[in-house]
Amino acid sequence: MPPDFFATTTELSAVGQGIKKILQILLSQDLQRQLWPLQIVFVLLGGFFVWMTVYYSLRTSYWDNRFLGDAKNFLFPKVFERKAQLRRWQKIKDGLDKNYQDQWKLSLMDAANFLDDSLKNAGFGGSNLGERLGRVTSEDLLNIGELDRVQKICADIVHDPDYRLTKAVAADVINQIEKALEELGVL
Repeated sequence: MPPDFFATTTELSAVGQGIKKILQILLSQDLQRQLWPLQIVFVLLGGFFVWMTVYYSLRTSYWDNRFLGDAKNFLFPKVFERKAQLRRWQKIKDGLDKNYQDQWKLSLMDAANFLDDSLKNAGFGGSNLGERLGRVTSEDLLNIGELDRVQKICADIVHDPDYRLTKAVAADVINQIEKALEELGVL
């Protein structure tokens, strides 16, 4: 039989009685009736904050970056990477559908960056697209000559803000980059 600490000493007994009185006061019907509106307010605030936490954690990429992204990349690395690359390429091609020369220029720059990233991932060394294309041979990419021209056009766009670009030239450049990306197995 366990010892009864509250019964053996008068000090602990007094503490135990004090705790019982406090609990009786806190659990009394009168106090509960008076605190009822305050309880409702705190329950509503708690529900609101839980809803906001769930809502904004789902609307942002928090869970994707924190847990789901790692699991997806571990279980299906190529599937999700390929989908992201196809979405990126589709955005680039959608830029050509606009009737603005500046949008075509942005699309070309994005396409050049995409090609640069793809060449880097394929193992071609260099610090920029020009150096990487210098290391690519015609055995690696059949349209290497056209890609050199593409790189020059993109460099001209970067260095000359008044560069005149036609939609036909922009479409040709995008097509050449698309051929290269298909040969690399990215698209």
